[in-house]
Amino acid sequence: MSNAASIRQPLDDEDVVGKILCRLPPQPSLVLHASLPSKVWHNLAVSSAFRCHLRAHHRHAPVLGVYEKHARTLRFIPAFDAPDRIPADRFLVKVCADHSYKVYNWAVLGCRHGRVLIINRTWRELLVFDPISTDLRVVSIPTDFMNKAYTTNGAVVCEDEGIGDSTKFQVVLVGVWGKGHEGDPSARVYSSETGVWGDLVTVPEGPKPCRVGRLPCTLANNGLYWWLTEPHGCIFHFDLGSQQLALINRPPVTGINIGCSRIIWAEDGGIGLAVLSHPTFRMYDRKLGSHGSATCVMRKVVEMDKILGSLASMQARQTYIAGYAEDAAAIVVSMHNEMKEDYLHIVQLDSMRYEEIGPDFLENPYHPYATFYTGGRPALQLPAPLDNDGGTVEAEDGDASIPELV
Repeated sequence: MSNAASIRQPLDDEDVVGKILCRLPPQPSLVLHASLPSKVWHNLAVSSAFRCHLRAHHRHAPVLGVYEKHARTLRFIPAFDAPDRIPADRFLVKVCADHSYKVYNWAVLGCRHGRVLIINRTWRELLVFDPISTDLRVVSIPTDFMNKAYTTNGAVVCEDEGIGDSTKFQVVLVGVWGKGHEGDPSARVYSSETGVWGDLVTVPEGPKPCRVGRLPCTLANNGLYWWLTEPHGCIFHFDLGSQQLALINRPPVTGINIGCSRIIWAEDGGIGLAVLSHPTFRMYDRKLGSHGSATCVMRKVVEMDKILGSLASMQARQTYIAGYAEDAAAIVVSMHNEMKEDYLHIVQLDSMRYEEIGPDFLENPYHPYATFYTGGRPALQLPAPLDNDGGTVEAEDGDASIPELV
């Protein structure tokens, strides 16, 4: 009997169990519930290696919710219903102290690879926030860049796409460096591994005037892309490999309005455009010809009433793209209905399926937060997993308090 008990059963094999769990839909509660029967399954589900397998199998992470700047707090708005719903207070962070009399100038620059990038211009610093682990890093903005950059935007990029245990990341700041918006388009890169900023990268022959938009950038094929508000509709491109900055001329697409357009992933790994204009939603892929000339090829045209039936009667000024998550290949659509209520919808770009988050939202930028949640700081109310002896496995008890930077 002792020999029989020592024989490893198929469902004790982590490779077999991992392949089974990877085929579940990526909603947080499904993987967590499936890991309850034994300690082996639980340890596998919360491992960084398993999260890498989830990414490889599903490609796109689920959108757990959206972030919104609300007074002095970065507020989290959950996207799922129970049991997948993340309590809003678990993922929010206070950016400014409540007792301070100052008016703080801060903004969200974007979400990527499970992290949120915040700029606090009052304190001249950047915050890199991991909602699941509650890790909050403070990065000082270079003095020369802050003093001379007329407009500033940025992005956070993590190693291993934020799935593994690595805490290494890079922050890329872009702006127009010099006198007013007549300066040179520029960029600087911060490495968490070295703790220092790299040299200033500029485009001396860039257009004048030049101004970086406030919308978050898009990461595609190891490059970051930002809209420019001047020249209108042109694009900033920063190559993470060569550390070079370039400008892309306005895409040859009619009806581009930055409030109703987003730079998105293309099917070949490059970039494309999503354009929302009543009564249609269009997607394009940017293609380079043999001589380097760029064209935009139509990928998809969808009537808006096929996406959201209630939008059929909406006017163009009442609907716009409020956010984009490349990790999830999804956009956030904001609409204003005839009852004067504001709604947010998360629309998957591949299937055009949508989920309604809810009413009573402000007309603010929304930053969708997409990642594979399989453990870490407990956010879902699930029963404790059982071990092979019928006992319970002790869960890691995370701090439920709200992270605060004062």
